Amino acid sequence: MSAPVRRWALAASIAIALASLAACDIPLPVPSTTPDVVPPGAVLADQSGAILADTFASLAAADAAKQADLDALRVGGDAAAVRSAEYLVAAAGGAAPDVLPSDILAVYASNANDWPRAMVVITAAPDATLTPLVLMWVQDDARSDYQLREWAHMLPAAIVPAMANQSVGFAQIPLDSPGFSLTPKAAIDAYVDVLTKGEPNPSTFAPDTYRDRMFSARAALTAAAAARSGSYVDKVVARPDEAFALVTAEGSALVLVPITVTSVFTVPGAQLALPASDKALLDGTLADRVVHYYRDFVVLSIPKDASLLPSVVAADHHLVDVTLAEAP
Repeated sequence: MSAPVRRWALAASIAIALASLAACDIPLPVPSTTPDVVPPGAVLADQSGAILADTFASLAAADAAKQADLDALRVGGDAAAVRSAEYLVAAAGGAAPDVLPSDILAVYASNANDWPRAMVVITAAPDATLTPLVLMWVQDDARSDYQLREWAHMLPAAIVPAMANQSVGFAQIPLDSPGFSLTPKAAIDAYVDVLTKGEPNPSTFAPDTYRDRMFSARAALTAAAAARSGSYVDKVVARPDEAFALVTAEGSALVLVPITVTSVFTVPGAQLALPASDKALLDGTLADRVVHYYRDFVVLSIPKDASLLPSVVAADHHLVDVTLAEAP
């Protein structure tokens, strides 16, 4: 979506007297330095307003119908998979779909000249018991609409670093960019390593409740499986090809990365049971093994100062599928 272009037309007739130029002492103009031009944001306020209005209107219609018409939704990727799963879970008596508030606190747009481009939105808190959300829209190419791809609640006490205002836009940088305590790619790899292996000593990231909940669930499920001579294994894989790294106003980096979590619970010879909400996503007859698939979204803040630890700003754990065997 390109910013509107105003074309100006000028018609004039100019007479230039040259006959006596050589005989006159006319001072030549002194060249001036062209000031640096700040690139405009790729999405200006009126455009982002239309994108948000379209997205929330289609979500409201889907929520009312309790099913996702993916052709009509301005939603794609993980967001579409998560929303579709939420409708199935809710229909089975499970939790209601996440509330995605249309009350917007801030909109940040990329000033990139190429694609894909990201637009990041901070919402108000859905209610007094929940934190604000970080939502990410993506435009894949010049002909595509911006789609809502990811969302996650901010962690308690977390703060989104100050960003360039929308008229300027933020710089969207490669994941291997230096100038921070870790490159964005190194930060992603290091955080996935923590999620996979557990907390290192000393810690390489500031404390966060997302990994605390993951570690607690892993310990409980491992113990439950072991008590019946079974096993529990989870696998955490980042998807860097779908990640974005943004430069903040203070020169730090904000990294938005989708993560896939696969959890496998096995008790040989047993007949496992699931809550109705999980069974709503299951295709098949449950026996002694069950696999849960999650599409998580994590927002990392990476400081410039190497003495400071990277931190998690927002993260959510989204269940999207339940199967009998792990996909190859």
